[in-house]
Amino acid sequence: MIPRIGIDLGTTFSCVSCIDETGIPVIIKNSDGQETTASVIWFDGKVAYVGKKANDRKLQMNSPIYEFIKRDMGKDLSHRYLINGVNCKATGYSAMILKKLKIEAFFYFKRKGLLSPSDTIDTLSIPAVITVPAYFGFKERYETKKAGIAAGLDVIDVINEPTAAALTYGFSLSDSKKVMVFDLGGGTFDVTVLQMGSEKAHVVASDGSDELGGKNWDSIIENYLLAEFERQTGAEIPDDMLWEVQKQALESKYELSENMEKTLWVNASGKTAEINLYRERLEDEFSFYDEDDDNKFYFEERSADLLMLCKAITRNILDKAGMTWNDIDDIVLAGGSCRMPMIARMLENISGKNVRKNIPGYNLDTAIAQGAALYGRNRNRVVDVSSKSIGIEVRQNNRVVINHLIRKNTPLPFSIAETFPAEENAVLFVYEGESINPDECALRGKLELGNSPGRVEVGMSIDVSGIINATVEVNGTKAALKIKPESDAEDDLDVLELKGLIDSIDIRL
Repeated sequence: MIPRIGIDLGTTFSCVSCIDETGIPVIIKNSDGQETTASVIWFDGKVAYVGKKANDRKLQMNSPIYEFIKRDMGKDLSHRYLINGVNCKATGYSAMILKKLKIEAFFYFKRKGLLSPSDTIDTLSIPAVITVPAYFGFKERYETKKAGIAAGLDVIDVINEPTAAALTYGFSLSDSKKVMVFDLGGGTFDVTVLQMGSEKAHVVASDGSDELGGKNWDSIIENYLLAEFERQTGAEIPDDMLWEVQKQALESKYELSENMEKTLWVNASGKTAEINLYRERLEDEFSFYDEDDDNKFYFEERSADLLMLCKAITRNILDKAGMTWNDIDDIVLAGGSCRMPMIARMLENISGKNVRKNIPGYNLDTAIAQGAALYGRNRNRVVDVSSKSIGIEVRQNNRVVINHLIRKNTPLPFSIAETFPAEENAVLFVYEGESINPDECALRGKLELGNSPGRVEVGMSIDVSGIINATVEVNGTKAALKIKPESDAEDDLDVLELKGLIDSIDIRL
């Protein structure tokens, strides 16, 4: 029997894991021998390179490179690439990354002797659990599942990244503990509180941001390099050199996580700037005035606004959980961006607790994929929660408001039904968000009831993947409803069409 795989579909790096014959979650290394694969795609006609080869093409400006795809999932504003006359959006790009991971898993299982001679990459559907940020709404989750199916995976469930990380952390945990998972990845941020113990996980509350991650810290350094080069040389860095500056910014972030300072040289247009970067300001530097101090770069000071946002979301989740820091037993880090020392220090300062940085068998880069594989084996031991409130638009006291049928942080799965008076062939608009004001929520689609006039019962359910299903019952007859996009002009492909598109692309290792 083919093992179920766990996939961390990351903003900057992705990872795939499975449970080995001893019951331990192991990482399936890619064809480059690495545990993680860059979530970057480079197109050469109908050939798509995913991972290191694509990442290496960034310095070539004419190469069609696509990255940070996850931030566009579920949105109608993503980058597009014309393939066989079809516009491919974030869902299609994600499917290509997932197919690359499926190919890696296929050859791993083949080497292990787990496949039959008739199994091929195209015909074998590998069961998989895919992780997403905890704040993802039902549209983003549906699109993620759709991408997995199009990639040739049997998507068992879509689960929250912090929940997966907590499963890896609690794999051998026998004592009952309340755990906070602080998950700061390359492009997204989540914080989740869970009740853990005996390989069981019950999510209490979760929140996050899709516009906060390591990329934001990269930009702080990148912007300084651009400005300092111009200050020293009087020249601007040309556009065809920006990829090189981004690369230097990323490498500098890594080095400042290990060392107190970094010196680098930026070369462009025949000119060179020597630039010094410092992790933090030392105490004795406050004892005298340095006339050039305004131009100095102290990474942690310039990150103050980002850290403040992390603090606000973290404190807010405690309030939602009805807890204080005294109720939290362990703080667990997830996501490679947590290697920045400022993250653990910030958490220790606001919590008064030690943050566990070195946990045996726990790796910041792979914990989420391993937890997803564990979930695939023990689905019944995990209770997750809804990431957002879901409601429908109704008229109340002569004004339009949102009637929330499913509340944020409701344990999953969950279903509810309510009865409303309705005109013939009524249309209900489905919103996602916490406000009762429709203008402050995200319109996710519409339900066309197809009813006769009178009272109708509208049912809404949300499964463990966070995907919504709806029903309508009129005069004792119940029918399933599809949540349709608000705009019929949307060019989204259905699963079979998307799979056909992905199969037409040659995904190279």
